[in-house]
Amino acid sequence: MRRYMQILVFGGERRSTQSVSPPVWRRLFHVIAGSSIPLVGIFVSETSMVWALSFLAVGGIGLDLVRFRVGWLNRLFTRWMAPLLKADEANHITGATYMVIAALLVYVLYGKEVAIPAMFFLSLGDPAAALVGRRMPGPRILGKSPLGTAAFIGVGSGMAAVLIAANVIDHHWALWAGVAVAGTAELASIPPDDNLSVPLLAGTAMHFLGV
Repeated sequence: MRRYMQILVFGGERRSTQSVSPPVWRRLFHVIAGSSIPLVGIFVSETSMVWALSFLAVGGIGLDLVRFRVGWLNRLFTRWMAPLLKADEANHITGATYMVIAALLVYVLYGKEVAIPAMFFLSLGDPAAALVGRRMPGPRILGKSPLGTAAFIGVGSGMAAVLIAANVIDHHWALWAGVAVAGTAELASIPPDDNLSVPLLAGTAMHFLGV
């Protein structure tokens, strides 16, 4: 059990932060799958979202932990899912599992007014940061381009403006603070995974600032 908790929290051995250009299919999956969570949340109740996310989180964690113990299952999983996985996810909790866990936590802790923008910040801002940051010359902070962070914050801010204009969420100045925190968390690459740390930190900031 202790080993499984270490895998969940720390990803087993410390995950590499070296920049590797991801396949386009993984970026598309991140956008589509990540955005589907807050998009569905717009139309269904918080209770329904919590139950659905709980089911997905338990299933994701269960699959990851079982495949770590069953070699043939892990090989089959990584072969089928290769276009969507990072190189180290054969032996670590997947980013998709962390994303579902993060969504569940922000829904349970802070409600849909916080969870919806926080998950959109992740699903749209993170790919924008990767696309821009890897192509821009200039200085790097923790191995990442500040221009990528600017792209993250710009895309996240634009999505917040869309949600406000569509009357999905009420305008609050803390939304802009939340997207700034999300961009900073992505830049810092806080372990165990951006898909967990970005929405949790952004959601926490927005909640305590009054959203």
